Amino acid sequence: MYISKLQLRNFRNYEYLELPLENNIYIFTGENAQGKTNLLEAAALLSTGKSHRTARDRDMIRINEPFARVKAVSMQADGEHTVDVVLSRSEKKRVLLNGLPISRIGDMIGQIKSVMFSPEDLDIIKSGPSQRRRFMDLDRCQMKKSYFYALNTYNHVLEQRNHLLKLTAAKEVEDTLFIWDEKLAEAAQPIMAERKRFVERLSPLCESFHSELSGGKETLKAIYEPSVEGEEGELKEKLLNTLRVSLDRDIKNKVTGNGPHKDDIAFKLGDKDLRWFGSQGQQRTAALALKLAQLELIKEELGEYPVLLLDDVLSELDVSRQERLLGRLKGIQALITAAELSESLKKLPARIIKVKEGKLYL
Repeated sequence: MYISKLQLRNFRNYEYLELPLENNIYIFTGENAQGKTNLLEAAALLSTGKSHRTARDRDMIRINEPFARVKAVSMQADGEHTVDVVLSRSEKKRVLLNGLPISRIGDMIGQIKSVMFSPEDLDIIKSGPSQRRRFMDLDRCQMKKSYFYALNTYNHVLEQRNHLLKLTAAKEVEDTLFIWDEKLAEAAQPIMAERKRFVERLSPLCESFHSELSGGKETLKAIYEPSVEGEEGELKEKLLNTLRVSLDRDIKNKVTGNGPHKDDIAFKLGDKDLRWFGSQGQQRTAALALKLAQLELIKEELGEYPVLLLDDVLSELDVSRQERLLGRLKGIQALITAAELSESLKKLPARIIKVKEGKLYL
């Protein structure tokens, strides 16, 4: 899978851009605030339906313009596909797949599969649990539409339950809360089951890549930590029971204390939990192993690699880790941003493109 053409209009600082691409490595270089990351943001938007930098679509529209448009043509095992996203200051986001408008944003997610690796991802091990849940969700939403819709349903039901809990007379609406408990547990089951499968498949790949990166000195394990334990067929009932047992506490705290929104992933070197006790070097090596494992798992599931987006992450890695990462790029379309060309980047068989004030110089 690769993007064969990327087209931008009024996106961030780009007035208009049409960029032909091949299944190759591209390095976008230049000073800060010139538009390098904007290119990767556009690719991520077409892949996940959202930006990795902002929650507001209007932030991506060029100043003083009413709309922005991002379009890509992708080459995949089953042929050519187009994804077209129109952002407006006054209307909802519009999406076209192969020229036809779609009504549900979930139908576009995963049409172009990608893995984003930014400096923030290097902190995924030591960051809060929300970052690790986001990692699971972004990956699974791309790979399974059913997961995306289950997650949307769960978040909607969770919002409704929390709204009831915040009412002064929450104790008086227990019967209504029980109805939402049923809906919450039902929506949660496929999410927790898929997260468990995902981490179980990811862990041996993490272990393998970590061994390669660390010279086999330590063994890394990724362990799914659900808020409710149980076998796949038991998850709904287990969560339902937990919600009812903890109802008084939830009413007191005015928030739902159990469910997938409280899940986490533990990363362990032996008995040491890297989230709390790892050095920065250990945490970054684990984060790099995690991203490489994610790439490989998508390849196993899809039969082809996703597009790799490396946003100024190489400057945060030492030479050894840079070379390990870049050495995995054979057969992968990689879009890389870098303020300067390191010695590792200079060795790559890549096309180097200069970016200055929203214009590209080939």
